[in-house]
Amino acid sequence: MRKIKIFLLIGFCLLLTGCQKEDVKENTKEITIGFAQAGTESNWRKVQSQSIKEELEKQKYQVMSRNSFSDPKQQYQDVMTFIAYQVDLIILSPIQEIGWEPILEEAKKAKIPVIIVDRNIATNRTDLFLTHIGSSFKAQGGRAGLYVTNHYQKIEKETINVFEIKGTENSSPTRLRHDGFTETVGRDPRIKIKETITGDFIRLKAKEEFSEAIKANKLNNIDVIYSHNDEMTLGALDALEDHQLENKFVIVSIDAQKEMIELLKQGKVNCVVECNPFMGELVANTVKRYFDNKTISEDIYVSDTVFSDQNSLSTIPPRNY
Repeated sequence: MRKIKIFLLIGFCLLLTGCQKEDVKENTKEITIGFAQAGTESNWRKVQSQSIKEELEKQKYQVMSRNSFSDPKQQYQDVMTFIAYQVDLIILSPIQEIGWEPILEEAKKAKIPVIIVDRNIATNRTDLFLTHIGSSFKAQGGRAGLYVTNHYQKIEKETINVFEIKGTENSSPTRLRHDGFTETVGRDPRIKIKETITGDFIRLKAKEEFSEAIKANKLNNIDVIYSHNDEMTLGALDALEDHQLENKFVIVSIDAQKEMIELLKQGKVNCVVECNPFMGELVANTVKRYFDNKTISEDIYVSDTVFSDQNSLSTIPPRNY
């Protein structure tokens, strides 16, 4: 009887050991993340990509990365490729808001969760993705508008005309940066957006469009140039220089890349609203929370700040992009 008890005890221990090994094997299973990036149109975008990939790899996730180079159709295909490959999770930085519902429906059918980063998508279907991680684009536009209203608060001027350089059409930063700006400057009835061009967030495109505006005399009576990102602001400044025009404008930009901060310090730009690209840690932690079955917020915001000629520029930390 004693021998039987000993055998049973040994068998039970072996069973426990087997379960433990199986649990370890399950917990150390390699997790593959598909990362669909929008493009490489700026240093900001390159740093964002690097931040996300580095932080995911620190957590020992395998990262499959695809870059659509600002082509929406290619990005749709990239995500479908991830679904076909049966990755464990998809991180999507969408070029434009529209067209995502049928694709994310396929991801849902395949039981692949999706995290949206940076730009958002146009849908009422909150069940199609886990969360959105990024800046508040509307707040960024509002901060840009607040600088303009404060700048002209004590200046007697009958009308204040703004030249707006928009980003890619059908993208959330373009729509929300415009809305935030117009809502804020709307508090001062003198401020109006008189001219608008689209630069697709690309320096060369903005330079070409701004040059055409110069040739068409559309800068007459313009007081403010408000640009949705630094690359387009740089394009507009290039065009002014090519046409040998004096920079007599109040210039407000969004992103806070190194080159733009230097221009701010030189007095060639008046205000730069930060759009923080270092979202990798937030992304990696959110991925980990998902696989640990922890609660995830519907929206996770990256912290941004504002740099302007109204502040002490010597306190601005070094920019790495």
